[in-house]
Amino acid sequence: MSQAAPETKVVNTYRVACDGGEGALGHPRVWLQIPRDQGWIECGYCDCRFIHADHEQDLARKGGADKSPDGAGDPVRHGDGVRVE
Repeated sequence: MSQAAPETKVVNTYRVACDGGEGALGHPRVWLQIPRDQGWIECGYCDCRFIHADHEQDLARKGGADKSPDGAGDPVRHGDGVRVE
């Protein structure tokens, strides 16, 4: 059984940056490329999952997208800690 991603963010670009979103308590900024065939990627530092909006419904249908860190509600939408080109 796999664990849920600590945070899931829906984004509109296939290239995203993650810095942990907690200022000095975060991690070095890394740029992540979401594979177009997979539709999501996880940050190697904080395990935040980034899902491209075009794949959100497909992943939810397959059970591959977590709703939120606590399992209730909707994924975070393009919010804190996400920088896109």
